Amino acid sequence: MTRILCILLFLAFAAAYGQQQERIAIMHTVDNIDSINVTDLGYLTNKLRDIASKILPQDRYGIMTQQSIVDRLGSQERAEKECREATCLADLGRKISADYISQARIGRFSGRLTIEVELYRVRGSTLIGAITGDSKDMDGLLAVLESKAPKLFEDMQRVLSAKPEKPALPPEPSPPPPVPDSAFALPVAPAAADSPAVPLIFDPFESPAQKECENKFNINELVFKIGNSFSGQLRDCAAALAKNMALAASPFSFGKKTEQKEPKAFMMECVIDGIKQKLPSGADEYVKPVEGFVQNLLNAASAAGGGLDVKMLSGAIGNMNVNDLIDELKEKAANDDCAADEPYEPPGALEDKEDGEGSEEKKSKRRWSLGLRAGLNASYMYADYSNDYYHGSGTYGFSGGLQIGLVFDWAFSNRFHIQPGIMFSMKDYGAYEEINSSNVRGGGSFFFIGLEVPLLLSLKFSALRVNAGPYFGIRPDYNNDFGSDYNNDFGISTGFGFDIWRLYIGMFYDYGLIKVYSYSHNDSRLKAYSRTLGFNIGVNI
Repeated sequence: MTRILCILLFLAFAAAYGQQQERIAIMHTVDNIDSINVTDLGYLTNKLRDIASKILPQDRYGIMTQQSIVDRLGSQERAEKECREATCLADLGRKISADYISQARIGRFSGRLTIEVELYRVRGSTLIGAITGDSKDMDGLLAVLESKAPKLFEDMQRVLSAKPEKPALPPEPSPPPPVPDSAFALPVAPAAADSPAVPLIFDPFESPAQKECENKFNINELVFKIGNSFSGQLRDCAAALAKNMALAASPFSFGKKTEQKEPKAFMMECVIDGIKQKLPSGADEYVKPVEGFVQNLLNAASAAGGGLDVKMLSGAIGNMNVNDLIDELKEKAANDDCAADEPYEPPGALEDKEDGEGSEEKKSKRRWSLGLRAGLNASYMYADYSNDYYHGSGTYGFSGGLQIGLVFDWAFSNRFHIQPGIMFSMKDYGAYEEINSSNVRGGGSFFFIGLEVPLLLSLKFSALRVNAGPYFGIRPDYNNDFGSDYNNDFGISTGFGFDIWRLYIGMFYDYGLIKVYSYSHNDSRLKAYSRTLGFNIGVNI
């Protein structure tokens, strides 16, 4: 019986010991361009795993074996694919039920081998630390691991073990002189000369002292400010980075090269500086989850060599889920005595409520803008003529004119716009007898000022606009000669332009789809279609 009891106790202790351990997964080392053999990569992985097992205490951390990782992912092929294609190590760590995950990646820079090792805490997708190094050969990369990896795992323990120290209890005062009939008198703490003695009571069941807060803040205010500004801050910083990189590569810098920060470091500093300005007083610690979120985003937008790709960054910003960051901030605030969970009314929200329809009107005005347009155009006809003896077609009547009008711009998004307009256009189509003067009856030319209504789809790429869409032209009535017929116009308008601050410069081409003039007499028939090439400038209001 005693032996059975001992065995049960041993198993209970073993189970408790196993539950206390946290699993660390060291994933297979990846070479971004597949130039290093699998054996060498496996040796680096085993070396990193060996360093972790020597540094981390075994009673708290357990290193997952390669086989256990393969079993959780299904197969060796699946494991290799997941290691190579993982854009976020923390997501891969969740798939294999790890508490922490680390992986080394080998790249190239300026003809040298580079190595980068990242260590993540799976819960919260928090980057705990990273090391980098370079060498001309694999032996140098191994030396980087042996010199830097131990500190990575040592720092991990310090970061995770750091807890606010409990305030020390004051020393127990010495008992005062005995007081008659006061055998159970409470101990009295030493008092200042001008203050009465205060009895000091120690309760063994008293909870630990709460965190003292110099400034309490509203977590809902913090979440609102970060949620509303985070995406915009990222885009502004990405635009500034792209501008700086373009200027550095520009041939017009005349040899004046300014020192620039590494792209990832620039983005991190730019974003965090902007976020810090929006944090309420007392919420400085909440910068850390934001830093981790930004780091994951930058890693997802990194090219094969580890450098930041500006195009990938734009896509990563568009696809990110800010709610993940908001959830992490709320989770942190749930255990923070300085974070108050109180209703928060954003500035200006009350005014919008009182305005009612007015607030919607303001939003509508922000989506709409008005532009003035004026310019020159060159119009001509494309005509098709035939009779019993002759058939011909071609262009004729090329002449200049003016146009002026208004354009309304409705922005559905930063890129997608709709542009209806009203334009007064002056056109002279010249002599239609040019096709075949011996067969066309009447001859001459016609001039008019007509009203055109374009409805264009406008795609905006920074300052460049690409426009396309239908237009409808209303022509005035004419006193038709025998057999002549003048019609309204309908066609397709295409073009492009540039928004430079408030100035617009562009070109367009109108292609008529229906005949604007026709002539028929006996066996002679003529049909003419409008064509216009134009240049315009304008002001966006």
